[in-house]
Amino acid sequence: MITILRGSAILAAAVFANNVSAGGLWLNQFGDFSGGRAAAGAAAGTDDAATIFYNPAGIRRLEGNHFFASAGVVKTDLNFDVKYSNPINGYDDGGNAGGYIPGASMAYVQDLDSDKWSVGVSFGGISGAGMDYHDQWAGRYQATKVDLAVLALSPTVAYQVTDHLSVGASLQAVYADLKIDLALPRPDPARPDGKGKLDGNDFRAAYTLGTLYEPAEGTRFGLFYQSKVTAKFDGDFQASYTDVGINGEELGRNVATDTELTFAEYVRFGVHQDMNEQWGVDFTVGWDNWSQLGNVLISAENGAAGIPTQWRDTYHYAWGAQYKLDKYWEFTGGVAYDSNPVDSEYRNAQLPVDRQISYAVGARYKLQENILIGGYINYTDLGKARITAKRFGGDFDYNNALALMTNVSWTF
Repeated sequence: MITILRGSAILAAAVFANNVSAGGLWLNQFGDFSGGRAAAGAAAGTDDAATIFYNPAGIRRLEGNHFFASAGVVKTDLNFDVKYSNPINGYDDGGNAGGYIPGASMAYVQDLDSDKWSVGVSFGGISGAGMDYHDQWAGRYQATKVDLAVLALSPTVAYQVTDHLSVGASLQAVYADLKIDLALPRPDPARPDGKGKLDGNDFRAAYTLGTLYEPAEGTRFGLFYQSKVTAKFDGDFQASYTDVGINGEELGRNVATDTELTFAEYVRFGVHQDMNEQWGVDFTVGWDNWSQLGNVLISAENGAAGIPTQWRDTYHYAWGAQYKLDKYWEFTGGVAYDSNPVDSEYRNAQLPVDRQISYAVGARYKLQENILIGGYINYTDLGKARITAKRFGGDFDYNNALALMTNVSWTF
């Protein structure tokens, strides 16, 4: 039973996080102005406190105290089209397993009145999602409902080495929470499925490192590193069965478990270039070490057997531009691409990760001399995520996420 739980929780959590992420399980945008260009060039620094999320060295560019906050919602659509199955699993496609997922973040940079040092702090979600399939869908032995939230509080410090080079670091206090429901098969297929439920959480420490190089005004190069985070969801797995025909009595038991999910380390290199007083262009290239995901344990329908994920590292690319219309309005747009980490023969319904393409547009308005408000729309095509497994297979005819975010930046 413990083995069954570990595989189910690991894989189902990964399904969810992917619905609102890029490059595997991580979030790539945090509701700030750069999100309107798919975060292209954000590793080369932004002009508000949100730069902490993308490169802690970027806070050295800010003068005065800066406060940033964002809020919004992500609408996911996740419809699996069953191409083949069997009588035990059935042919229910699960309906639309997506839904509405709220998101928010904040950051603050304190002016130390120093020529060398800057400090700040950020708080927000770095991964998370939610899905809800039909109880009788073909993949119910892997998951029927999952909620995953991963939050990070990140105190940050940066130091200016030379007039052109800065370095920075953030220490992350990470909280991860996982809730999962799934069906449990019976030896006699004529009897109703059992139900399994996990509710686990974990605190972990992680860190980010960054460097920012500005060879000339309007030209910036940034390099950012996020350490891996391995969350262990300790808790009890609650298994319950209903014995129909005796007393309608529901029998249950709790089994202690230790479920592990790895968020891989990654690197981003960003470039920002001002072309003139109105136009700026941005580019990002990145690498995610998803080959370190290693082995996972498959879910209840296949028994307690270990399987290799056969994941490979992914690569991230983003291109964008921003345009300053006048002293009040700025607009931005961009596109991002993340490569596919796994082939269809190794992909399963609990980990339907494919190549991802994001399209974004955004704007911001100078409300006062020291207050900027803005927002963006980001649409992510999550790919077909074709599955060619033994028990059932198919692909996702709808697999996308639409993010609507608003933000405010205040300098004082």
